[in-house]
Amino acid sequence: MRKRNALLLVLFSLLIFVGGCGHKTASKKIITTTVNTYTEPVKSVVGDKYHVGSIIKSVNVDPHSFSPSSNDAKQVADSRLIVASGLGYDDWVEKIVTANSQDKNLIDFSRDVLHKQDGDNEHVWFGVKNVQKLSQSVARHMGKVDPKNKTYYQANFKKYKLKLDGLVRRENKLKQQVAGKKAYVTEPLPYYLLKDLGISIANPHFAKAIEEDTDPSIEDIKNMEDGLRHHKVSFLVVNKQVTSGIITKMTNIAKKNKVPIIYFTETLPSDLGYYEWMNGNLSQIERIVKR
Repeated sequence: MRKRNALLLVLFSLLIFVGGCGHKTASKKIITTTVNTYTEPVKSVVGDKYHVGSIIKSVNVDPHSFSPSSNDAKQVADSRLIVASGLGYDDWVEKIVTANSQDKNLIDFSRDVLHKQDGDNEHVWFGVKNVQKLSQSVARHMGKVDPKNKTYYQANFKKYKLKLDGLVRRENKLKQQVAGKKAYVTEPLPYYLLKDLGISIANPHFAKAIEEDTDPSIEDIKNMEDGLRHHKVSFLVVNKQVTSGIITKMTNIAKKNKVPIIYFTETLPSDLGYYEWMNGNLSQIERIVKR
């Protein structure tokens, strides 16, 4: 996760205070997700019973360096349920939640649902089965806070799970063709997706350095350049939401040596839901396999 400066921390303290004030007039018909990745999974469960809104709605925003506004803080304070990724990915929301005594209404996807620990890969939504578990957790939570609609939430969850089962079947079919292959990634963004497909990440140290906003070692850079030039991997995965000189360099080397490039985003384009977005990610990998 990327570093924040002292000024942002000072401003953030003020936002927490603003959020605390707004909590007194909460409508309680709002559900908030930190990123738009979770809007569809949550909305599919709660249907028309609650309004579901995300704080980060655009691929033009880097979630790692995001700083919430006073309106964001108030939205979290007024929410009946808050869904966050956890593992430091959106730790700003935890401070707002605690300041507004909303801890009981927070679902920390990584820790509460998947039982992940600090140091585990934080991009948990790249696992379709992970998102199925999140939707089930949302149904259980809403069944407790809104028991009269418990059956409704459970039925909606089962319907959405069946929809995501289509992606799981597609992954299983694709795995038969790509298992055992290797890939380079500019960040450990697609870790869970590649793992489900049986594809290994061949440059973990380089990817981790980029994610932590530090310089990769000279050795890691040299090994990756050599690997691209000699086709030691099947493709390169680039996070479209993060750019730097070293990423541009690696992308150019891949293009020059005709190594296929896949472009993923961390959050969703505003016109896509989770299913369509993940389906598109799988399509990119399939196109490379068919070349």
